[in-house]
Amino acid sequence: MKKLALAITLLATSAACSSGGTAEEQPASPPPSTNEAMNAPTGALELAVSQTCAPGSDPQCINVNDEHILVDPTAFERAGVDSASGAQPSEESDMITVNLDTAGATVASRMTAEASQAGEQTRLVMKVGDEIISAARVQGEFRNDQMLVALPPGAPTEEILKTLNEPGE
Repeated sequence: MKKLALAITLLATSAACSSGGTAEEQPASPPPSTNEAMNAPTGALELAVSQTCAPGSDPQCINVNDEHILVDPTAFERAGVDSASGAQPSEESDMITVNLDTAGATVASRMTAEASQAGEQTRLVMKVGDEIISAARVQGEFRNDQMLVALPPGAPTEEILKTLNEPGE
């Protein structure tokens, strides 16, 4: 049920998603340049498209919210954040609202399009600092700049928000 809640949460804020478009129809935007990343006003959410895996099948196969995900540290891309705040918690977890900057929204759009087209075993993995905060199944392309993210039980919500709101590196 937790996995479904994470997927639903991510999708609920993507109300502008379109089921009619494909990634091939829309131009791909390059990731932000190193210079843009260095001058970001606040922190960053890191995103990666990954696959589920069998426990013990690979050293990079880790448990994320009771589901095993193959997490390659080099696959993450920076999605710049304008601001982040606490949101109304659900019955199962704390929630945060993440407002992405323009470049971050572009990264999220591209990665959610890729994840939604890659199949049932694909997840969008979200990381703040060194902590993976979510691995959600994606149903469609993200098309706005605000994301509602369900955090895993016991996650340090205030620390995550602080990191997301810190000045960019």
